[in-house]
Amino acid sequence: MTITSTESAQSSLLIVDDQPINIQLLYQIFSADHEVFMATSGVQALEFCAGQLPDLILLDVMMPDMDGHEVCRRLKADPRTRDIPVIFVTAQNDPKDEAQGLALGAVDFIFKPVNAAVVRARVHTHLLLRASLQQVRELNESLELRVAERTAELQLAMDSLHKSQEQLASSEAKATLSTLVASVSHEMGTPIGNSVMAASTLTDNAKSFAQMIESGSLKRSDLANFVSSLTEGTGMLLRNLERAKELLSSFRQVAADQASEQRREFDLAEVIREIIGTLTPTLKRHPHRVVVDIAPGIVMDSQPGPLGQIIINLINNAYLHAFEGRTDGVLTIHAEDQGDKVALSVTDNGCGIPEENLAKLFKPFFSTKIGHGGTGLGMAIVENLVNKTLGGQVSVQSVVGQGTRFDILLPKTLGGNS
Repeated sequence: MTITSTESAQSSLLIVDDQPINIQLLYQIFSADHEVFMATSGVQALEFCAGQLPDLILLDVMMPDMDGHEVCRRLKADPRTRDIPVIFVTAQNDPKDEAQGLALGAVDFIFKPVNAAVVRARVHTHLLLRASLQQVRELNESLELRVAERTAELQLAMDSLHKSQEQLASSEAKATLSTLVASVSHEMGTPIGNSVMAASTLTDNAKSFAQMIESGSLKRSDLANFVSSLTEGTGMLLRNLERAKELLSSFRQVAADQASEQRREFDLAEVIREIIGTLTPTLKRHPHRVVVDIAPGIVMDSQPGPLGQIIINLINNAYLHAFEGRTDGVLTIHAEDQGDKVALSVTDNGCGIPEENLAKLFKPFFSTKIGHGGTGLGMAIVENLVNKTLGGQVSVQSVVGQGTRFDILLPKTLGGNS
């Protein structure tokens, strides 16, 4: 993977992570306000810093060949790079690991999954601190001539730093809900609301029935009506509570798969529908449809987490590119059991891809939407997950004006023949 940047007049950031999906997330957070450079290994990061110095580095800890700790040690040992603030981004919430990182010279730790508000506030704080320190150094070079000016400027910088620290504390206090929790609460609103309405109606009917008994005015028809409303209400209540239970189970399973990337046995149709369910709040904002055409019973022994990332990226790609300017987009996900393999296809009726772009589609950082919602990493992530993580193959066919079809061939058992 090559290193690239987006044009900006703001501070420059270097994001270092061996997982393109993590780079994509941080890119989306910072690309609007900063010049963002990217590296997928410790060696790439050091090579980049040898030629150009970023203002701050967001560094993953767990990487193959050279981990984040070793990268940080080498950066701090080099006089050219030792003053660049390094923020570790890690999924391991271990005090010992954090202490080791701080001892190596890191300025902060951010734990995955990252929260956009928190990571923005922390980066802003350390960029401001770095700018303040640079101002101090420049002022010290002409100390005898600018003592008074330096004191005033330093005070302003420190005041700004204290304000930024207060904003950081406020952001961390408010950033308590994850994106998944927001999706769960949004989707569960309907069944929970219906359940409350059914329970309220049953309560009112029960009160009316009790009053008729107490007054001695109860008739056989009243009893029949009450039994009918009770049956209908409890049925509605049960259906909606079951729906809420299914939603919660789906979100919990998808979240666990995405976080752990563990291998397990699963039904392909069930997992795909769970993944679509997590995207429902976002997909509802558009007029397009996602159709799942997968028969139950296709059982795989693989990693549902990476499979979910593939499906999500293909759906996002269609909604961002294929359906632009359209109101009738249809994306169909189909699968066939081919013995020891599964043939999965994702087809859209969108605008299609020009032939000159097809050969570049899976190259990292290629996108016709760079700077307008695209990072150029989505299809590179898909190819990497299909080929390297799941041991499969991916290909694409497209006709301009008719649509695009992605064909993915996966082994049903991870590690089997592919």
